[in-house]
Amino acid sequence: MVKECFADIVIMHGNVITVNSSDDLAEAVAISENKIICVGSNEAVKDYIGEKTQVIDAAGKTVMPGFIDAHIHFIMYGMLGTTTINVDYNHVDSIKDIQNLIREKAKEKKPGEWIVLSGYDHNKLAERRHPTIEDFDEAAPDNPVQCIRCCAHMAVYNSAAFKALGGIKPEDYAPGEVVVVADGKLTGLMKETAHMSCSEKVAFSEADLLAGLKTANEKMLAYGVTTVHDAGSYGAPVMRMFQEAEARKLIDVRVVPMIFDMFGKESGKQYIETFLKTGLFTGMGDEHFKLGPIKIMTDGSTSGPSCATREPYSHDPELKGLQVWQQDETDEMVSRVHRAGFQMTAHAVGDKAVEMMISAYEKALAECPRDNHRHRIEHCALTDEKLIERIQKLGIVPISNPAFISINGGDYNRFYEERVNYMFPLKSYVEKGIKTAIGSDATVTDPNPMFSIYGAVTRKDMKKQELCGENQKVSVEEIIRMFTYNGAYVTGEEELKGSLEVGKLADIILLSEDILKTDPENYMDVTVEMTMVDGKIVYTK
Repeated sequence: MVKECFADIVIMHGNVITVNSSDDLAEAVAISENKIICVGSNEAVKDYIGEKTQVIDAAGKTVMPGFIDAHIHFIMYGMLGTTTINVDYNHVDSIKDIQNLIREKAKEKKPGEWIVLSGYDHNKLAERRHPTIEDFDEAAPDNPVQCIRCCAHMAVYNSAAFKALGGIKPEDYAPGEVVVVADGKLTGLMKETAHMSCSEKVAFSEADLLAGLKTANEKMLAYGVTTVHDAGSYGAPVMRMFQEAEARKLIDVRVVPMIFDMFGKESGKQYIETFLKTGLFTGMGDEHFKLGPIKIMTDGSTSGPSCATREPYSHDPELKGLQVWQQDETDEMVSRVHRAGFQMTAHAVGDKAVEMMISAYEKALAECPRDNHRHRIEHCALTDEKLIERIQKLGIVPISNPAFISINGGDYNRFYEERVNYMFPLKSYVEKGIKTAIGSDATVTDPNPMFSIYGAVTRKDMKKQELCGENQKVSVEEIIRMFTYNGAYVTGEEELKGSLEVGKLADIILLSEDILKTDPENYMDVTVEMTMVDGKIVYTK
């Protein structure tokens, strides 16, 4: 039978992971314009091949939906390694390494110009400590320095930075807005709002931001990521830039931006107020740029460690987690956002913060019932059976970060001990029918989806080879569903993308091998050979 409409592209001889409701496998996919018109056997797509049809031989490799990264700091990641110096554990081993990078950059800068670094983890540095104000004063006495920890919840500044910021007085900051002092002197380390409010004064040019946007787009396509949920960065200028870039087709990746800036609690509140007064709400936009949830930041990080936990840290019972929002103000904000029709979310890592958000959702939904709200919790790292049951009952979508296990699993074992058995509890979510989506949280981790897949399937720290909560292992098929269909579900777009089915958008990737047959220890060797967005091939290896 000859079809009236031939396909523009046909992919044949693949191991096609459809992620449909039956988890069917297929051999071939046919695409016309920006939609999928056939998924099935090699024989089934032959009738869609015309003289102008491009036929791609997948040679037994995996063909699957594009990854949806449900939590990434998109432009910040794109600026890492260019505008911002990358000092993660793959690039530096010690504070001395960081000092050397600062010295080299200072040679290029005029006195008074900022030097910004990001990605260090004091747990992985040779000195096993944070850098200090003295370390950076020695490296760049005439340039303000901001060195952001990998979690982005804290940073170290030098004396020139404090001077440029107008002077920092610890007594001016409330609890949870931490300026670290030792022996009555500034150490250079600032946490949460104290640090984040300073970031607003470390301004980047529009050219820097645009270059970061384009770089991030290129890197995402190379990783097979076709949609990103941007978890916030530099506020309104970035929101405008996303919209303009999509409209002018400067980028290919689809963007769902959260309403959140990185400039601290009060700045974030003001930003939210702006949107609440417009009458707009989540979902405004189109297939390329769509307004996401309103977000707040309730606590610290898992790796700091600085998250708000109900029980003391296992390695240091005196260490206090940081709780930025309290229950009453969280209840009020969640209620207002919910009533305004927005989807709500929050950075909530420790079980104390997770419980606070669940309680706020319970209260808001009791006061104003709303079906299919799909409210989220970003990270939702430390949980237990009761918290998971409440998440299920309320229909909350947790956004999980299994790449953290790949990178920090050994540290987590030390910080949380048996609590890792309910940390990013993917298996429990599957068993309870909870649709968790997956976020890399880059720049905090590497956005290569293979880090997340490795962490989810093996529950192992890559470098230390320590198991971390192995009871929460899932299959590769399960993590792929979380990384595709569930990512579309959380934005209400599961009928549009996230699986390879007739009528859906042709956001498709080709991997370098059949991932269903790959040894989990070799996941990091799996690469993306082709990425297609909207039916167009936008990346080939």
